[in-house]
Amino acid sequence: MPLKTLIFALGFFFIACASKTTTFNQPATFWYSGIFKNIRIGDLESADNYFSSLQSEHINSPLIPEAMLALGQAHMYNSEYLLSDFYFNEYTKRYGNPSNFDYIAFLKLKARYLSIRTSAKDQAFMTDTLSLVQDFFDKYPNSRYTPYVQEIEVQFTLGTNELNKAIARVYKKAKKPKAVAIYEERIDDVLNKEAHAKPSKIPWYKWILNW
Repeated sequence: MPLKTLIFALGFFFIACASKTTTFNQPATFWYSGIFKNIRIGDLESADNYFSSLQSEHINSPLIPEAMLALGQAHMYNSEYLLSDFYFNEYTKRYGNPSNFDYIAFLKLKARYLSIRTSAKDQAFMTDTLSLVQDFFDKYPNSRYTPYVQEIEVQFTLGTNELNKAIARVYKKAKKPKAVAIYEERIDDVLNKEAHAKPSKIPWYKWILNW
């Protein structure tokens, strides 16, 4: 290899290494800004990585709580309720207090609500969410977020009704009347009528594959 080419290659290598080392030992504001920059462009994986660096290098930074909530909500609006749950749970453990417990609980329910389209056929997901809704009502009877949680409850109840109807149809085709009766009893017909519920529009190929 010619000497000039070798020198150029080595120079490029050290510049590249130097550029990588600049991603360590940065001030908290550097990582904090990177989190929000990546949230804005939709690169949540990079935003998560920036948060990891912020937390590992500046464990007591006052910027961490706000970053946690921002990432939790970013994943929430991206229908990634498990990741949003992680951030909201960590926030509650470290920064939770009586003045914000109901807000974080509401955000966790909202994350599930925004994920309902991708999880509507998950019976455990639907049932667990309704249990969390009831838990919210029991713990925070006077919360200002109650009207929003009531709306979430209605939507999940309607979704559960539709799921139970679909399961009942499967058992009906399988000629299992006892199972049909069990799932039909779980349907809230009164709410269906009051809400003028309409079945979700599901592509024909999904019906064939799933039901």
